[in-house]
Amino acid sequence: MKIKEFSFKVILFISIIFSINFYNNIEKVVNDSNRCICSYDGFGYYMYNPYLFSRGSLNLNSDWAKEIQNRYCDSTIVYQFHPARNGNELNIYHLGLAIVQLPSYLLGDITASVLHYERDGFSKPYHFFYLLNTLLFIFLGLLYLRKLLKLFFNDKTTGLSILFVYLGTNALVTFGIQYDLTHLYLFALNSIFLFHLFQFHQRENKKSLILAALFLGLTVCIRPTQALMGIIPLFILLNKYKTAKVQAVKKLLWFPFFGLVWNIPQFYYWYSIGGELLIPNMHTEEIIIIDPNIIDFLFSYKKGWLIYSPIFLILPFGFFQLYKKNRILFWSSSTFIFMYILVMSSWECWWYANSFGSRVMTDIYPLLAIVIGYAIVSTTNFKKRIGLFSFASLCVGLSLFQSYQSIMYIIHPERMTKEQYWHVFGKTEVSDAIRLEIDREKTDWIDQLKEYEKCGIDHQNKIIYSFKGPMIALPTEDLTIDKFKLFDKIPNDETCFIVSFSVYTSDSTKSSQLRMETISDFNCYAWDNYEISLGKVQNQYKEYTVKFNLKNIRHKNDKMQIYIDNDNDVEIKIKDFKIRAITLLRN
Repeated sequence: MKIKEFSFKVILFISIIFSINFYNNIEKVVNDSNRCICSYDGFGYYMYNPYLFSRGSLNLNSDWAKEIQNRYCDSTIVYQFHPARNGNELNIYHLGLAIVQLPSYLLGDITASVLHYERDGFSKPYHFFYLLNTLLFIFLGLLYLRKLLKLFFNDKTTGLSILFVYLGTNALVTFGIQYDLTHLYLFALNSIFLFHLFQFHQRENKKSLILAALFLGLTVCIRPTQALMGIIPLFILLNKYKTAKVQAVKKLLWFPFFGLVWNIPQFYYWYSIGGELLIPNMHTEEIIIIDPNIIDFLFSYKKGWLIYSPIFLILPFGFFQLYKKNRILFWSSSTFIFMYILVMSSWECWWYANSFGSRVMTDIYPLLAIVIGYAIVSTTNFKKRIGLFSFASLCVGLSLFQSYQSIMYIIHPERMTKEQYWHVFGKTEVSDAIRLEIDREKTDWIDQLKEYEKCGIDHQNKIIYSFKGPMIALPTEDLTIDKFKLFDKIPNDETCFIVSFSVYTSDSTKSSQLRMETISDFNCYAWDNYEISLGKVQNQYKEYTVKFNLKNIRHKNDKMQIYIDNDNDVEIKIKDFKIRAITLLRN
């Protein structure tokens, strides 16, 4: 690596940016102003090592997790567990990232022992090495991205491609702020995998092929959808050995082999704790490939990838050049990218919770960097070069500014709308949040309808369902009240339901619940439960009113299912049932 090379100066510059960020994070750990290593999804990925080394088993449970989060993370909610059929609790997150984090965990454990810190996986030494490990993988991602790009391009194109990927996209925020998630690790490991794969393709070095398979297998252990990356070696090897298919198959077998080897700990965990060898998904969301959200995934103001990282609009120019210069790479990469976007947009929570733009796309930026490189080399004349670099410069400036807005919560990590996007565009301070998508955990937004009207946002207020009754749930028998398509009743899911009803219970010492569930043809993904018997007035009707917001509706045919869950020896009568829906109407 030559220090005078432009690409080296680029990765040095970006490394300094991340180093400053992580220096500030480490300083907070040292002075005790940040004691929380990770929470939410990051806690799900990390918790395997602390429990294994402090308790001697992998039988994690929510009681332990709540105690840890209460002590270190201000009682952050614990939701990472799913009940297994045998009564144990299973962590819904794969343990591949814990394997990657194991060396830094052991260093933290040794340091904690020597310096007499609590050896629970969360005290200061563990936090310190956790951050250092994160920074190490950021550096590895940069180094191997450079090595990967130099297989295809000269130094200048390599440096520009790296600049565009890091400064013109959501990578800075995803890697620098959400470093407890899988994305920066997958970026680095995918860079290493692709480098060794393409090095094998160019030089036919067996060691490179095995290393490529080894690192791809590791990424599959972290996130199973990484198996889609196998499309690339499949195309390349079948093309390389057109007349020797047996040889191609033998080489391809390295990839599923290492995928299985790295996943042995995961299979062991599922089988030893959950009693099943393979448990594909324990989330409330699923990948519904027949109902993708491609347009929203790419272009919505909520999380659209190309809205918040518009520099990738130059990809078609790169693919055109790639088609002319490297046909097999064109077909392998374009097929993979299409399949990846299809699968990622088919996840029912297609916006992937809190993030700046679509964070799952950062995993494959090493491959997209190659396409960007081909877009750069396609500018063979002065006018094209000026046009591309002018657009790219605008995108970099916009991305850097919006990254700042995201860090300052001016761009909200989950509730952005078209109205809010243009309201905050170019601003460094915003005190008005009324244009955001409703906070689905709170119903007080319905008291601010006049404020919405001032912003040009109208609303609809109407009764969408009612019955006079009474309807009777006999002892130990459930009662289905009704089921209806939500979008037959309301225009969109920015809706608050005000539900009023009268209930009679024969025994207020026993529980019975009114359940209102949002269901699709594939699963039940949201529910609101209300106790209507235990502790209530007995042997007479009592009026109740409850309010709740709809969750984001996943599919256009999703339904609201209303019933009384009555497992106890109590008779329930319900009458005068009415649902009033208040829905925001945006332009």
